[in-house]
Amino acid sequence: MNVLFTSSRLPVALDEIRKFGRNGHRIFAADTFGSAPGSHSRHVTARAKVIAPATSPTRFVRDIKQLIRAWHIDLLVPCFEEVFYLARHLSELSEIVQLFTTGFRVLARLHDKARFNALAHALGIAAPRSLLARSARELVAALRVFPRYFAKPVFSRGGLDMLTNFGPLAGAIEVAAVRPTSAQPWLVQEYIDGVDVCSFGVAQRGRVTLHCSYIHPRQIEHAGGIVFESIVDPDALRCAERIVAATGYHGQFGFDFRRNGHGLIVLECNTRPTAGVHLTSDAALLHAVLEKPDGPVHVVPAGVRRLYSSALLRDLVLHPSNFRDDLAYLRSDVRDVYFERDDRMPALFQWLAYGRVLPFLRRRGFAARAGTTLMAAYFDGIAWDGQRIP
Repeated sequence: MNVLFTSSRLPVALDEIRKFGRNGHRIFAADTFGSAPGSHSRHVTARAKVIAPATSPTRFVRDIKQLIRAWHIDLLVPCFEEVFYLARHLSELSEIVQLFTTGFRVLARLHDKARFNALAHALGIAAPRSLLARSARELVAALRVFPRYFAKPVFSRGGLDMLTNFGPLAGAIEVAAVRPTSAQPWLVQEYIDGVDVCSFGVAQRGRVTLHCSYIHPRQIEHAGGIVFESIVDPDALRCAERIVAATGYHGQFGFDFRRNGHGLIVLECNTRPTAGVHLTSDAALLHAVLEKPDGPVHVVPAGVRRLYSSALLRDLVLHPSNFRDDLAYLRSDVRDVYFERDDRMPALFQWLAYGRVLPFLRRRGFAARAGTTLMAAYFDGIAWDGQRIP
């Protein structure tokens, strides 16, 4: 099978490229810049540079269609929020390729944090009490409702913009710096104590075929995980099955939760692969994506661990207080996601890809929250913040 992965800059894309490539499929990769690490895996037959979907959605879809025809692609796997730009053209793309995602309306409903929160409540799933702020005045009023609050844009990712008065991120962004609008509202929620739990899964036509629950033993900037360890959490699986069934979801997904004395509380949904894919075996992923959804859900067993060595090194340098913990993981036998002995080029291109920061700074300046500029630059051009897609 000829498989095209988009947003090949991302570690989840690299991981899936390797998993499919090791198992006999012909792999193709596309991204908006040439040094995307996944594009340089030894498993990639051909790679291409395409226009950024956020810059020119119509041309992006045209570029992808040309690649599908030129490379005789059978399966198209989006690995980040370019999925929205592709799903907007699902009907026409489906005439020439199998696009592994669900319809645009379902994606948008799950990606919008306010609408997702409402869906969770409607399905009887534990979720934070929330208010929507469409202006600075509404934001201030909503913050007064919750003695301890947590706020974020309804369209956001990677923990880049988070406003809170409690916990390690308290004061990371000033209230005066947040300017919600009707087009870009913010969701204000009660602050939820507890331990972070995340999930990754695959669904086919409303049925979960693969599920992995995991935790972050190490994080960077109190947001993104840099060490991952699988756990078995039946509550997370039940939540995923309920939402997938209610929406008829098709494709890859992830959920973020908090667990405390009240149980598991769902916070948000990612309509794309998440880091849990690193903890999933080749056979489990391929079976979940390619085979008919018969039989029980494959649940990733507890105790599988992976890490991002480069992120640990960065954290070790920027936050000396974490030196001992970061070094312990770097010296452990936990496998790095980027480096493989028989596929070394992606690890090199990972460092070259950091050159994306300079163009990002020239165009947009620093990210809203200190320490997250690198992550914001990595998402630049492939994110979707609710804007109209022609």
